[in-house]
Amino acid sequence: MPATVSSTVAPRVRSTRSSLTSGIALIWAIALAKLAFHIYFNHRYGYFIDEFDYMSCGDHLQWGYVDQPPLIPFLIHVCRALFGDSLRSIRLIPAVASSLLVVQTAVLARELGGRRYAQVLSAVCAAIAGMYLSNGSLLTTNCLEPNLWMGCAYFAILAIKRSRPHDWFWFGVVAGIGLEEKYSILVFGVGIVLGLLLTPQRRVFLSKWIWLGGLAAFLIFLPNLLWNIHNDWPFVQLMHNIRAEGRDVVYGPLQFFFQQVMILNAVIAPIWIIGLVAFFTADGLRPYRFLGWCYLVSYTIFFVLHGKNYYLAPIYPMLLAAGAMRIEAFLAGLSSEWARRSWRRSIAATLLVGGAFGLPMSVPVSGAFPQILAVQRRSAGQD
Repeated sequence: MPATVSSTVAPRVRSTRSSLTSGIALIWAIALAKLAFHIYFNHRYGYFIDEFDYMSCGDHLQWGYVDQPPLIPFLIHVCRALFGDSLRSIRLIPAVASSLLVVQTAVLARELGGRRYAQVLSAVCAAIAGMYLSNGSLLTTNCLEPNLWMGCAYFAILAIKRSRPHDWFWFGVVAGIGLEEKYSILVFGVGIVLGLLLTPQRRVFLSKWIWLGGLAAFLIFLPNLLWNIHNDWPFVQLMHNIRAEGRDVVYGPLQFFFQQVMILNAVIAPIWIIGLVAFFTADGLRPYRFLGWCYLVSYTIFFVLHGKNYYLAPIYPMLLAAGAMRIEAFLAGLSSEWARRSWRRSIAATLLVGGAFGLPMSVPVSGAFPQILAVQRRSAGQD
């Protein structure tokens, strides 16, 4: 009997491993295809005005600048030193970061309990999301945000899932690097803290590791903090002046939600909405409910402070991962193989059509892009 059981289980184990291996290979293939896509197309649009700012700051390295922390100027300084000033050179970092986000999203789906289909589905969503396509095509302070926010989410999930409190230390390290890239990760951090406090996971605050993680984040951020203090808080003054001059974009509640639906791609929205709901309703995601609260807290903060519509964009990969996992569970529960195949084909077709339709809005793949840009400039009185 033991021999029979062993001989029966072994092929299943090998089959599962083979399935997971092929899934990982496909995910990396999607990421590499996205990287090749960005490298091919990211020279069609001339230098974006903000890119000149980052290049100029990179020529004068310091621990802070009026409108940003120092990480992006430092990275562009290194990139230009290695590869020159071409558009492909200065946009290499965004292209790599946006492509790696595909893998990160699939890894989040895996850690949340998703198998091959969930991992591939979440990877495809990250690959065709409009904001992430745009991030990969231009050098901005947004290009690394999703990677850093989801790096924090990854270590938070590991700390809970595997009962490894020391992962909170690495959460703090990534958060500290994020603060040197863009200050908005502080909102995500507040969301995580409040999410933990609102769930049974609040017990993590009894561990020394989460406090050591906070200390690590503070120490990494300290040079920029001291720079701001020494220079009389120029970034705070900038934000105050923008608000005083009425340059904030104010959205109503429905407008702001509609912008969140459209910022990635409307065809992806049902998946991340399913993911958000799942964090509060699915038994398998109960330990990670703090991530659902994190989204709601971050959403509320940006809405109340009149944040721009894309400020919340870095948070969606974790919702896409959870949504893909729930869709996979739904399909697995169908009794008919024909029904499962029909659903999968319908989802694939919807994503393919929606992604193709939204692509020219995010990346200059069309020859009409310069004409569209010229019309926009004329309408703005720039010509």
